[in-house]
Order: sequence, then structure tokens, then C-alpha cells
Amino acid sequence: MELDHYRFFQSLEPESLEKVRSEAKKVSLGVGTFLYYQGDVNQGILFLTKGCVKVFLHAEDIGKGEITLYYITPGEQCLVNTLSTVSQTPATATAIVDESIEGWLVPAETIRWLIDNSPAYRNFKISFCAERLSQIMHLVEELRFKRMDQRLLNWLFVQGRDTILTTHEQIAQILGTSREVISRILKNLEKEGIISLGRGSIKIIEPI
Repeated sequence: MELDHYRFFQSLEPESLEKVRSEAKKVSLGVGTFLYYQGDVNQGILFLTKGCVKVFLHAEDIGKGEITLYYITPGEQCLVNTLSTVSQTPATATAIVDESIEGWLVPAETIRWLIDNSPAYRNFKISFCAERLSQIMHLVEELRFKRMDQRLLNWLFVQGRDTILTTHEQIAQILGTSREVISRILKNLEKEGIISLGRGSIKIIEPI
């Protein structure tokens, strides 16, 4: 089982590790596949070993198409997926495959057994939930207090490269606003000489 991305598996008790090995199911999904929709009750937790998953909120009620909460990469887990699986309550967001994935799906029954019987797993889950919750609270703070132009500049900066291949629509979805707003801000940044806009690309001219 290729779960080396998750170091805590190495600290699981022998009985717990054997149970996971015997009950986890291999999954492989292509780009654009929905793992779950907002409102679904999840029946297992995904342990990702390859690819990337985007988790987002539908936000039509506040005039925005969607708000990206976070991305899941190998070695990470999804807070929404975990809470829905453990509590058997509806998922509060939607997850879609952003880059083709491979991984292991551990059934809800196995997860509940681990929570009841494995101190190592319980410790991992407490740390994981605290970390993810902190990230989401930071996002809430940004959405509430930061101007959209500052949020866009921050997003451009964290991409870490001079030329970013993306569209205005994609940025709008990530930042939870409309394409028109993003286009207007990018045009202003171009006029200020900070960036240069191309077809499907943004080139950073001045350090952000």
C-alpha cells in the first residue's frame, strides 16, 4: 500500500495498520471528476498519493459563483471529507479533481474503528483538524477584511513565477468573485506597469 506520504501510518499500532491495509480501496480518477457535492454524506476518507483536489463552496447566494477553500495534495487530507465521514452529516463544500489522482479510500466504518481503538490515529486527526481550521479561518479573514485588489496581488505573489498561465475566469473562481472584477483590477495593474497581460497568461514586470 503506497501510503508513505502519510507519516502517521508508520506510528499506527500493528492491529490498526493491518485493518487499514485490508479494508482500504484503491481509487484512480481523472480531471473534472467530482469526489462529492455540497450536501452529500461521505462514506469514506480519501488518502491521496498522487494528483490534486480542489475543495470549494457554492456561493450564488452572495453573488459569487464559488469560493475555493483549499487544495489537497499528496500527504494531505480534506477537513470537509473527514468531518462528513466521521459524523455522517452532509458535506459543507464540493470537491473536484484538479489533477488526475490516485489514492486510497478508507471506509467510514474503518475510520470510526480507528478513532475508538487507535491513540495514534486520534492524535493525528486532532492535529490535522486544528491545522485545516486555522487555514479556513485565515481565508475567512481575507474574505471579510481585505480588498479584492490586495487579495489578487497576494495570489499573484504566492504563485512564485514570472509568468502565470491562467484565465481571468479561473482567478475569479479561486478568489470568489466575478470575472469582470478580476479583469478590471488586472487592467489597472497593467496600466501601472506591474503586470503585462497576454492571452491566457499574466507576466509579472515589477516585483509584487
